[in-house]
Amino acid sequence: MPTASMQRKLDLYEFLLDFIAHEIRNPLNSIIMFGNLLTEGAYGALAPQQKEVIGRILASGYRIEHMTGDFLNLRRVDGGEEMLHREWLDLRADVVEVTLRDLAAKFPDHAARLARVQCAGCAAAARVFADRQMLLTVYDNLFFNALKYGKPGGKIVWGCTVRARAWEMFVTNEGQGVRPEALAKIFTKFYRVQDKKMPQQPGTGLGLYNVQRIVRLHRGTIHATSRYGRDFTVLFTIPRPAADVTARPRGGSGSRPAGGAQGRPAPARPAAR
Repeated sequence: MPTASMQRKLDLYEFLLDFIAHEIRNPLNSIIMFGNLLTEGAYGALAPQQKEVIGRILASGYRIEHMTGDFLNLRRVDGGEEMLHREWLDLRADVVEVTLRDLAAKFPDHAARLARVQCAGCAAAARVFADRQMLLTVYDNLFFNALKYGKPGGKIVWGCTVRARAWEMFVTNEGQGVRPEALAKIFTKFYRVQDKKMPQQPGTGLGLYNVQRIVRLHRGTIHATSRYGRDFTVLFTIPRPAADVTARPRGGSGSRPAGGAQGRPAPARPAAR
């Protein structure tokens, strides 16, 4: 039984989630909807400067939507494994490309960079067994962080390798990276890296925490590596079902690329855990 103090904190936590879900997200969705209608000319033609201003309003709205989504995702990822709805997914078509299109639509200033996102070391037509919505959340957070903290115009690379008992995935972005002393903390709830060399961005400190929780709900592993001043990489695994392990040849049709293959920066060695 929780103590009275713990119960008050739980009640406050639930109140905060409900407040975000109803009192913030609903009007925010209206702002985004009408902003899109304006840019589409539903209420008449707009001058270039008007389109630019509305575009900035929408970009801010989508950032707030992303932050509120981080809070609401806590409810699901903290709900436990019983909430997983696994299915076979085409990783590229069902997850990665959907995420990139969604981000490009929300942040048109980054559309050209998102169109240049590279795939390295991915088995042809790689299929994974996972919760679709949760995996979309993982890649949304990883690509969104790459946009926020990566070097403007820098490379963003993702990949997937079929190992003997798991799918091994990564997302890398060129940029300032993370100092070794901060690397061990980045998956901590509400933690945000403080570095004068990194651009200050709004955020909740929940994105990578949610990513970690989702991977662990799938009984996978996750860690990050960084070559400070050069790049940052998140690597995670999702176990393959026993039937898939016995049905497919060891190693699958893909292999992990050597450092720098197909434009991917070679990640640093994993930090000690």
